[in-house]
Amino acid sequence: MSEDLNQRINELMEREREIMKKMNVAIRAGANSQILGHLDFLLHECKIQQQELRLLQKDRSGDSNFDDFLSIG
Repeated sequence: MSEDLNQRINELMEREREIMKKMNVAIRAGANSQILGHLDFLLHECKIQQQELRLLQKDRSGDSNFDDFLSIG
């Protein structure tokens, strides 16, 4: 299952790079702000999905660092 999450994260990172390349080309070409806004939205969605998958991966790995954050004085 962890391999599936890693693969999905890698796919999202690749997609993020593709969107950034397209955004750079669009900016250089003087694209409409609506197009740039849509590309920015897609980029943001990729980053959110990556964060969610990393959190899911951390939860499934069983690494509970709860003791590290709990300090009873």
